[in-house]
Amino acid sequence: MNVRVGIDIGGTRIDAAAVAEGRDGDHRILLQHAVPTVRGREGIREGLRTAYTQLLERLGTERPVASLGIGVPGIVSGGRVSHAVNLGLDGDPFDLAAEAGALTAVPVRVDNDVKAAAWGAAQWLRATDGAGADVDLALLNVGTGLAAGLVLNGSLRRGARGLAGEIGHLVTDRSGPPCPCGKRGCLELYASGGGLARRWSGSAAQLMVAAADGDAHAQLVREDLVAGLAQAVRILVQATDVEQVVLAGGVVTSTPALQGALLAELRSHGADSGFEQHLAVHERVRWLPEDYPAGSVGAALLPGEG
Repeated sequence: MNVRVGIDIGGTRIDAAAVAEGRDGDHRILLQHAVPTVRGREGIREGLRTAYTQLLERLGTERPVASLGIGVPGIVSGGRVSHAVNLGLDGDPFDLAAEAGALTAVPVRVDNDVKAAAWGAAQWLRATDGAGADVDLALLNVGTGLAAGLVLNGSLRRGARGLAGEIGHLVTDRSGPPCPCGKRGCLELYASGGGLARRWSGSAAQLMVAAADGDAHAQLVREDLVAGLAQAVRILVQATDVEQVVLAGGVVTSTPALQGALLAELRSHGADSGFEQHLAVHERVRWLPEDYPAGSVGAALLPGEG
């Protein structure tokens, strides 16, 4: 089996994983390691070096690495990253592929973090459901922001400009609050961890409890959160007709009450519409396990050139 390393650069930590890949496409996670994220070019450069070298030290020399893949927020083109504001990588593109290439002689691939996580979710479905090579899914990542990754008929969809799945900045309310992207009323202002934090001081689980207890503000925030998530799922299904929409991120995966509310909303939306019944959106929803490192696994197994 080939050993491939994947690194998922997040806003708070950098997760690395060593993954053994079999000839028939199966995989096994050999080792995981994480280091804190430090914003800025020098911080990301040093964090990448530390995560990779420490993982190799733990892996040992008896298992040589065949490739290194990296998932990172922002727009990725030719191994260069731009608009990764949460990492302090704004301004001129940051050549992350070159930085990684200085650490290793193995092939390096770099892609957007949500796209890498979507590829990781595809590997999870193949392992758990026996999904074939033509697995068809959208990963909806509910993190600080809101974005999707697409694996269509077994192929990772990046898009003409690397922006496939960037649905978080679709405007859902033109008179809504300003978004850091420069627009107003974007979907992720309502349906994301960051959007929730702007309107509610506790966790999603605490929100659901407070709303059930009659807290009027909590009920309003819950309504917007559930409606926004449902809208995001419907957008993905109607735009791509994917077989499954896999939701990831602690906001949804660790909150059963929110999962139930979302499924109920999807079932009730257009209940009298034959079109909605044919879509059967609620039947396509899956929850990515919290303990499955889709970002680092997907980065390790990234196909083609990033």
